[in-house]
Amino acid sequence: MNFNDFSEVFKLLSEFGKVRFQILRSALENDNVHPGQVPMLFIISSNPGISQNEIAKRMHITSSTVAIMLRRMEKHGLVERKQNEQDRRELKVYLTEKAKKLVEKLFEKMKNFESLSLRNFSKDEIETFENLLRKMLKNLEAMKHDETF
Repeated sequence: MNFNDFSEVFKLLSEFGKVRFQILRSALENDNVHPGQVPMLFIISSNPGISQNEIAKRMHITSSTVAIMLRRMEKHGLVERKQNEQDRRELKVYLTEKAKKLVEKLFEKMKNFESLSLRNFSKDEIETFENLLRKMLKNLEAMKHDETF
């Protein structure tokens, strides 16, 4: 088994993920936010009253993972869950006032992170990169349903 047989693409994507996580964890530390919570905060901000199941679908994670993340975020006063009046089994998720202010700050931090990450790219390179990543994502999505993998 030779790990050098893997393409450079997957090595670089793995390294990118690690470094991105380290930078974001450090940048978000003072806000008591985990990098994995940022997308969830943005989703809830754009969709007040969203269900846990819908968050899970949008983030491509399990409902139980969402529940654990929301519990932690509730402890930090970032979200509140309320029972759906029409379906008592469903919980609707809302940002607290504290989180609404934080989301604005996080949005600016993430836009700055994106800008700095792509600062040496031309507009055409960014567009090409996005298209290539979409192609790869489409391949990966197809693999989720492929029994031969």
